[in-house]
Amino acid sequence: MISFFRRIFSSKLGLFFTFCFVGLIAFAFATADVSSSGTFGGVTGAGTAAKIGDSELSTSEISQSVNNAFRGEQRQNTALDLKTYINGGGFDDVLERLINSFAIADFGTKYGMAAGKRLVDGEIAGIPTFQGADGQFSEENFRRALQQQGINETQLRNDFTRNLLADQLLTAAGYGAAVPQKLVVPYASLLLESRDGQIATIPSVAFIDNSKPAKAAVEAFYAKNAARYTIPERRTIRYAFFEKSRFNDKIKPTEKEIAGYYNLNKAQYSASETRNLNQVILPTEAAAKALADKINGGTTIAQAAQSVGLSAAEVGSISKSDFAESASQAVANIAFEVASGAVAGPAQSALGWHIVKVTDIKQIPGRTLEQVRTEIVSELTRTKIEEAMAELTVRLEDEFADGATLGDIVKAEELKLESTPALLANGQNPNDQKYRPVPEMQLILPVAFAVEEDSDPQIVEIIPGQQYAAIDVPTITEAAPPPLAQIEQLVTRDYMLEQGSKKAKAVADKIAKAVGSGTSLSKAVADAGVQLPRPERISSTRADLARQSQQGQVPAPLSLMFSMAEGTAKSLAAPRDQGWFVVVLNKLNRGDASKREDLLGATKTQFKQVFGNEYTAQFINAMKADIGVERSEDTLTTLKNQLLGSN
Repeated sequence: MISFFRRIFSSKLGLFFTFCFVGLIAFAFATADVSSSGTFGGVTGAGTAAKIGDSELSTSEISQSVNNAFRGEQRQNTALDLKTYINGGGFDDVLERLINSFAIADFGTKYGMAAGKRLVDGEIAGIPTFQGADGQFSEENFRRALQQQGINETQLRNDFTRNLLADQLLTAAGYGAAVPQKLVVPYASLLLESRDGQIATIPSVAFIDNSKPAKAAVEAFYAKNAARYTIPERRTIRYAFFEKSRFNDKIKPTEKEIAGYYNLNKAQYSASETRNLNQVILPTEAAAKALADKINGGTTIAQAAQSVGLSAAEVGSISKSDFAESASQAVANIAFEVASGAVAGPAQSALGWHIVKVTDIKQIPGRTLEQVRTEIVSELTRTKIEEAMAELTVRLEDEFADGATLGDIVKAEELKLESTPALLANGQNPNDQKYRPVPEMQLILPVAFAVEEDSDPQIVEIIPGQQYAAIDVPTITEAAPPPLAQIEQLVTRDYMLEQGSKKAKAVADKIAKAVGSGTSLSKAVADAGVQLPRPERISSTRADLARQSQQGQVPAPLSLMFSMAEGTAKSLAAPRDQGWFVVVLNKLNRGDASKREDLLGATKTQFKQVFGNEYTAQFINAMKADIGVERSEDTLTTLKNQLLGSN
């Protein structure tokens, strides 16, 4: 039972998202920059990879989803390449999620559930990529984004439909999972467990022969460990910025436009009146009249409201039209009929009966065209420049699509063309550690590393509506290790460490065996026959281990100590052939959380999530069994090989 708790403790939570799947097409639009027009890998033709109920999952859908998921992972790990991602389980993970998504949707449809068109429309309209500068849905942006991603509207709508059905079906699956107290207490007690032990370090350098190794041996080591020295894919990026300020001296509104704007907004420039108001809203007309009489009798509106258990609300300075909109036309009419200091009402709105006290009246005189000319010119100029900037970006995108090069655009628009050295996806130059790209490059890099070789130039938004960059990628250097001659000194050092590590392992195993036979760690180290660092004492709790784990800072020897039996010793390799550790667990102090309500509550919450994940997973499995899933393993193998670039 305790071993089960330990496995749960070390597992990753949040598995719910493995099952409650957000569609990969929708996810790409919702979270990624979609200004690229290519993928990292693709398939020739399209076929059926799996049949899920009445639906068919095509190879092209899987390929596109794998690429979208890979791009998301690569943003977190810039050194990741598609081959590593697929070989690490990325392909299988995406495939399983897609099958789950299709199965959930087919199950829901089979039993009469639906996601209506208006609901799907609302989801699509909420994607920022599909919105214009005003924050509203833009049909033009929507169509352009679909074209750039190479999918049609039907695909996208189907994806959102599946997501919405999943929301309806899965939300309740893991809700309210019950957790027995007898299960919670042992697990919670683990967090109070503490351990005392010792660690001996056996460094590889203690066993290195300082004589120069044979060249053939170094070459063989390099060939075997080439992946260790591989430099990730690098790209050279050319870019040219263009900004809204380029139109500042070129765009001026005409007299006709100025006059037209003034006439269109005459209400804004006409004489107006605002009033400072306080009000009380009561449930009945009779109560409102009684309150008005009390105020007119000399009681302040605040005191009068307080006497009936209410409070007066300060409306502040407001126009008649705005007050009518927030209350009602009848309330606004009576409030704007009386003089300053007077009490108006009662008048009714949807909220009740209003009594209004006018505390101040401000008359705002009308303004002539000449008085507001500067204001109008500024507003029209701003609007026309924004329109010109939007038209320019659209025109450049169209010209790129029609075959124009970045050089053509730079010349025609009189822009300054800049170029980077070959950069990694994070903007670093592996050949110059001091190199720093321009700040704007952080927005350019994701787009530059998403396009394929020979893709059209791209427009990247730097500051929304103000600054953009036209970019292309003239050179792509595939991930590869550098020639041995360039890093021979580093490789030679690593080879010598590997040889020293082999000897260090033999000594570490000997020390661990001696400790296991009853010898103290200090004596076993002293008897090793080589000068080694003195052993260190360590003490920690499992709660400390959990906190360090969340920060990704758990030393490997400490983690090993919390998986050992009391009184045992084990050897452990240090990273990159740096040496070996011998870990000894001297004492295990078990915890008791039976009286710790705070810890029991937090543990129960975690278990509810784990149980909820399991219920959800089983529900999805039941749905798949109900509708039936057939995979074409030959087709899937072929697709995977195509994405990997092999036959």
